[in-house]
Amino acid sequence: MDAPSIHPQSGDGNSRAAMVPLDSSGTQNTVMIASKPPASRTSQLSNIPPRSSLSGKKQTANAKVAIPRQRTGVVSAYSRRVPLACESCRGRKTKCSGDTPVCRQCKELRVTCKYPASWRERTKGQLDSLSTKAEAYEKLLRDIGNIVDGRTAEQIRITLDKYSGSGGERASTGSQSSSATPQDKDNYLEEMSSSSSIGSLDAIDRVDEDVNRTPNSRATGYMGKNSEVTWMQRLRMETEQRVRKEPGRYEAEPKGEFALHSMNYHLDDLDVSVPGPVQVYWIPPRPLADKLFEDYLETVHPFYPIISRTLFRAQYRTFFDSAARPGDKWLAILNLIFAISAKHAHLTQAPWRGDDNDHLVYLTRARILSMNGDALFSHPDLQQVQVEALVAFYLMASNQINRAWKITALVVRSAISLGLNMKNTSESTPGISKEARYRVWWCAYTFEHMLGIMTGRVSCITDGICTTPLPLPFEEDQLQEPAAAKLLNDQDLRQELVESALASTLVRHMPSNPPGGKETRHTDKLRDASWLKSQPISKTLIFLYYVDLAVVAQEIVNRVYSLDCAVVPWRHIENRIGELRSRIDIWYANLPEALDFTRRDDQGVDMLRGKLFLAFHYYSARITLGRPCLCRRDARHTSPQQKPSFSHDMAEITLDSARQMLDLIPDEPNAVQLYHVCPWWCVLHYLMQTATVLLLELSFGCIHMPAEERGIFEASKKAIRWLFAMSECGLPARRAWELCDSNLRRIAIGMDYDLSDLPVLNYDPTSHVHMAPNAGGSAGMDVPVSQTAPLIPVFYDTVGGPNQQPAQTQYHYDQSQQAYSGVPAIDPASLTLALSAPGTDAFFPYDPISGEFIRSFFPIPNEEESWEQN
Repeated sequence: MDAPSIHPQSGDGNSRAAMVPLDSSGTQNTVMIASKPPASRTSQLSNIPPRSSLSGKKQTANAKVAIPRQRTGVVSAYSRRVPLACESCRGRKTKCSGDTPVCRQCKELRVTCKYPASWRERTKGQLDSLSTKAEAYEKLLRDIGNIVDGRTAEQIRITLDKYSGSGGERASTGSQSSSATPQDKDNYLEEMSSSSSIGSLDAIDRVDEDVNRTPNSRATGYMGKNSEVTWMQRLRMETEQRVRKEPGRYEAEPKGEFALHSMNYHLDDLDVSVPGPVQVYWIPPRPLADKLFEDYLETVHPFYPIISRTLFRAQYRTFFDSAARPGDKWLAILNLIFAISAKHAHLTQAPWRGDDNDHLVYLTRARILSMNGDALFSHPDLQQVQVEALVAFYLMASNQINRAWKITALVVRSAISLGLNMKNTSESTPGISKEARYRVWWCAYTFEHMLGIMTGRVSCITDGICTTPLPLPFEEDQLQEPAAAKLLNDQDLRQELVESALASTLVRHMPSNPPGGKETRHTDKLRDASWLKSQPISKTLIFLYYVDLAVVAQEIVNRVYSLDCAVVPWRHIENRIGELRSRIDIWYANLPEALDFTRRDDQGVDMLRGKLFLAFHYYSARITLGRPCLCRRDARHTSPQQKPSFSHDMAEITLDSARQMLDLIPDEPNAVQLYHVCPWWCVLHYLMQTATVLLLELSFGCIHMPAEERGIFEASKKAIRWLFAMSECGLPARRAWELCDSNLRRIAIGMDYDLSDLPVLNYDPTSHVHMAPNAGGSAGMDVPVSQTAPLIPVFYDTVGGPNQQPAQTQYHYDQSQQAYSGVPAIDPASLTLALSAPGTDAFFPYDPISGEFIRSFFPIPNEEESWEQN
C-alpha cells in the first residue's frame, strides 16, 4: 500500500491540514495533521496570485470528495438509546429496552419492572411541594403576626408584602395604594414609623431620677406611667411653661419641686408606729368594739370579703360572751378590723371615734401578734393570708401606698403557695370552703390591681397563672341552697352561666396586635348575661361585677402600659386600646338595670354604695385606657372636614369619663357624706385621676375639646372644691388640694379664668389635721400667704389625748382597763412576742360552719386557762 502524502492538493492553498480519504476496501488510513507547512510549501505560496485574479476561473481541483460511511452490519437488539431505564435494569447494570409497561429484560427474567420518575416529573413535584410549604408558612406567619410583639409583627408584615403571591395580587395592591392620596400615604407612613413615645408613654422603659437618693424619694418609690402621681409631674412641667410664657413643655431635670416625690400626696413619708409600750391583749369596750366591727362589715366587707361574715360574727360573739381564748392570729384579724374602722371613723367624724392614733395602736397589736420575725419565716396558712391582706388594706386606707404595695406582694405569694390561684378539684374539700377560698384569691387579685393602678408598677400576677373561677353571686348563707349548691358541684354549668357571660373571658385570649382593633365595637361579641341579670341584686353580685371589671382593667395595664410599648408601633397600641375599649363597653352592657349607675334612682344606702363603687372603678378604667392619647400630638391644625383620629376620639372619651365621674357627686362638697357612701379607702385616688386629666387638657389649651373649654374649667374647679372639703378630714387630701389648686392658678396666668370662687385655706390651730414638715407638695410655688399653712412637727398626736371637737362624743379609755390579766405590756419596737402553743390557730375560719369547728377554734374553759376582762 502506498503511503499517503502529507502535502495538500495543489488546489487547496488555504488548507492547513488534510485528511486522507478511505481506500476502496473501506478501511481508514492513518490521518496525519500538518501543523506547519514545509519550506517548499512556503515558497509555493509566495508565487500564488491574489484570489481576485482567480475569481472568474473554474476550480475543478476544489470539488468535494464523498466519504463513504462504515458498514454497520447487523443492528443489535438493544443498540438504540432509551430516554429512561427501569430501576431493575439500573440495578443489574444492563441495557434496558425502554418498553412500557415492562421492558424486555424484566419480561424475560420475570421480575417487577418499575420506571422512576422523570426529571421533568420530579422537578414538577418538588415545585408543587415547595409551593404548598410556602403557602402553609405564609398562613402560619399571618396567624402569629397578631399575637407576637409589635416589632416582630411588623417584620412579618413587611416580609409577606415583599414576597406576595401572584402578579394579580400585586396589581390589585398597587392599584389600591395608588388610589390613596399623598396625604393618606404620609399619614400611613407616619403611623408606621411612630413609636409609642408619640403618646404619653415616652420613656416608659426607664427611670429618669434616682429613687434611692433621699428618704422622701425612697418613701415614694418608682411611679409608672399609669399613676396619677406621674401625671401630676407632667402637669407641673406643663404649667411651668405657662408661668414662663413659653410654648411647649418645660424640659427640666426631675429634681426639687419637679421631682416625683414632690408630686406625691400619699403619706409614705410618715411613720406607722405608735410611741410607747402597747398592751398586746387589750380590747376596747364592748359598745365601741361593736360599732367598729359593724362599720367594717357594712362599708368594707361587701367589696373586700377576705373573711367570712357569718362565721366571724359568730366567733366574735363567742369571744365577748364567754371566757374562751382564741389564737393570736384571730386576735390579729380582729385588731386589724378595728384599725380599719377606726380610720373610717376619723374620716366621717363619727361621734364614737377614739383618739387620733387609736388605729395605729390596733395595727401595732396585730403586727406583734401575727407579723413578727417568727411569723415571717414560718410557712403561710390561710389565716396568715387574711392577716396580711387586712394589713395591706389598712395601709391603703391610711394612704401608705408604698408600704401597702410591699405587703400585697406578700399576700399574693402566700396565696399562690397555697394554690388559691387555681381551680380546686379536691374531693375532701367541701364546696363552700372552695368558694370561700376563691373569694380570698380575688380579694388579693383586685387589691394588687388597685395598687398597680395607683403606683403604675408591674403586677406580680402575670398572665396565665390564674385559673380560679370567678365568685358566685350568692351570699354566704345562700351557698347551701339548691341553686347555689348545683353551681358549686357542676363546673361546666358554672362556666356556662357565670364566667362565659362576663367580659373578662374575652380579655384573657386577646392577641398582642388585634386586627382592626380600632374599629372594634362591643356589639361585635355580645355575651349572654341573661342569667346574671335575672339574679336578685346582692352584695356578692356587685363583687362579681367588680372582679370582672378588675380583670379587664388589669389587662389595660398589661397591654397599654407594659415595657414592650416602648418599641411597639403606635398603631398597634391603638389597636389594643380599641379592643380593650370594646371590652369595657361589654362589661357595662352586661350590668343589670338596677346596677346602672347612670340612672338616678332613689335607692337605699347599701345599693347606692355599691353602684358608686362600680361607677368610680368604671370611669377610672376608661381614664386609664385613654390617658396615653391625651397629649399634644393632636395640636397640629386639622380641617373641619377631616375625620378625627382614633387618638383624638380616645382623648375625648378620657375627658368625658372624668367629667362623668364628677357628676356622680353633688356640686356642693360634703366630705363626711362622701366618706359615708363612697369607697372611702380609694375615693381620693379617683378624684385625683379626674382632676389631673382635666387640668392637663387645660394646660394643653383644650386642643382636644376646644368647644368644651368652659365646661372643663368648671369641672376642674369642682374637683378642687371637693379636695379642699376633704382636706379638713385628712392630710392626704390636703396635699392633693395644694397640688391641684397651685397648678390651676399657674394655668390661669394669661388666661381669662375666674378663680375668685375657689376656696382658700384659713388655718385653724385647733383642727385635728396636723401637717408634717414636708406635707405640702408646693415647695417653691407662688401661692398666696393665706393658702400656706404653718408647719407642725408631727401628723399623729403622740400624746394620745382626744381632739378638741365640741358637740362630739368620744370614748376615752386606758389600755390597762381592758387588758387581760397577767399579760405585760410589749414594746412594739422589739416585736419579740412569740406565738404561744395554746393560742396558735389550727383551723381556718372559712371551713364549713359547724358547732364542732367553733368549739375547736375556741377551746372550752376547762381545756385552757381562761382570759377575763377587767
